Amino acid sequence: MSNGATTESRITQLARNPYSLGIVVRYLSRIEPFSKFEFGPSVSSLMHQINDGTHLIVETNDKLTGYVGWVRTSIDIAEGWMDNTGPLNKVVSGEAIVVTIFHAEDSAMIMRMIRAAKQLEPDTPVYWKRFFDGARPPTPRSVKLNRDRQA
Repeated sequence: MSNGATTESRITQLARNPYSLGIVVRYLSRIEPFSKFEFGPSVSSLMHQINDGTHLIVETNDKLTGYVGWVRTSIDIAEGWMDNTGPLNKVVSGEAIVVTIFHAEDSAMIMRMIRAAKQLEPDTPVYWKRFFDGARPPTPRSVKLNRDRQA
């Protein structure tokens, strides 16, 4: 069924202001598992990601349809967080990033979002935990760089 309208998606960042925070909170609050997360820590994370420029959104026909946000930290902190032996703390000049929030309504946008984020954070190891609906526990994931190849 086609009505002649085109679907156009773009990946960009939000402006650093409270209105942007409201847009993302409204979007994620309707999506599980984000709708079940604690309010304070979730909003704090989003606020820091928007203010630090460590996020990207997908906008499709003037509507938010995807979000990825991350924290810059040290490799030691990231690995401790991955194996649940330490908290995740921001390190402004850290050499690793941890993706804490990621959602895309269109699965075709996932790789585009990842490529765009890699352009903002080149040559940086990435860590994340994948959460699932239901009782399945989070699955830790990481993409580490071969340090010998970085010379």
